[in-house]
Amino acid sequence: MKQVNQQIIKNNNLKMIYNFIYQNQGISRSQLAKECHLSKTTISALADELIERNFIIDTGAADSSCVGRKPNSLHLRTNEHFVAVIFWSDKTITLQLIDICGMPAAVKQIPVLPDTDYVKASYDALQEQLTPPFSSEKLLGVCIVVPAMIDPDAREIFATTLPLLDNSGGNLIEHLEKTFRGYPLALLNDTACFAYAEKVYTHIKEKDFAFINFDVGIGATLFIQDTMLGKATASYTQFGHYSIDPKGKPCPCGNRGCLELMIGEDSLPERIAKAGNTSVLKGKTHITYKDLGHAATYGDTASRKALSGIAFDFSVALSNLVCTVHPKLIIIGGKGRDLGPLFLEYVKDCLQKTGFRRMLDSIQIRYGQLDENACFCGAMKYFLDIHYHFTQDITNQFFIG
Repeated sequence: MKQVNQQIIKNNNLKMIYNFIYQNQGISRSQLAKECHLSKTTISALADELIERNFIIDTGAADSSCVGRKPNSLHLRTNEHFVAVIFWSDKTITLQLIDICGMPAAVKQIPVLPDTDYVKASYDALQEQLTPPFSSEKLLGVCIVVPAMIDPDAREIFATTLPLLDNSGGNLIEHLEKTFRGYPLALLNDTACFAYAEKVYTHIKEKDFAFINFDVGIGATLFIQDTMLGKATASYTQFGHYSIDPKGKPCPCGNRGCLELMIGEDSLPERIAKAGNTSVLKGKTHITYKDLGHAATYGDTASRKALSGIAFDFSVALSNLVCTVHPKLIIIGGKGRDLGPLFLEYVKDCLQKTGFRRMLDSIQIRYGQLDENACFCGAMKYFLDIHYHFTQDITNQFFIG
């Protein structure tokens, strides 16, 4: 038991050092000792181990205003250790090898066909990439990222638009475990990965915040007291299936008037048709959030009316969320950013009508600040922070969320 505890403590200390160097490239050992509240001897020994294992590099004496001997600088070592992140969508399977600095070192994309086996295609893509200089010895783990809810207890994926079960040859999670045997493997929700990236790379200070992801569906990830609720499974909340109209259209989930059904991109042609006959978008069979946001920004009256209606419906769902968990920050990510600046203004105005004002006074609402690669970098960082272990062999371990 004592040895196990010592391994846990050492693992936590190594992760803490890695993160301090990640956030403060060029930091010295003495600065690390002060920040980590560890002795200089302990810091030196742990840093030397990370150097020996090629996680960090000592670049020698740095410029410093201090008198006397200049302290050495510590940096993360690039292109040495990687996490393979494989994202599944309805059209493509995308693999990126992300190094521990957050940079993509290799990218591969495979089109999804009607008979595509997502698991086998993902494994084959990984094997094709694992050649020098990306040998398997440099691979810390593999993340499969899905736009779906994951039930860790029942060990199943559900609430997804992907044709997974038809092509898995049985239980999908068992198929994953068997196929990727020999690698540490994590199954993660896409919205959670986007949210974690936003937290890490935009340096969010609020301990309670919500990330709302607009894509094929509408998902949400919540951080409560700096901890992701339900880990990266999306199984603790299904924001897209908040009913904003109990008498509304029937949703495939069995409910009526679900948020993603009412404000998803598929709803836009009908909204434009109802908003007026003079819209520049009138008659288009497929309208994207980007189309609507652009037309509204540049003055199209019908588009502004449709955008206002979406904002009101969205605010109804948000007001319920605010009353439940009271996040101090709400971030709209994914395709939602394409709705433009007017949408944010409309949402804030509508919340004053639909929400509990005492809670709303302390809430900020903004768009996500990262690009489409955020999901891959977020998955890499989440895997390192939550699942990777510096002091134990995690080969063949399978993590859900």
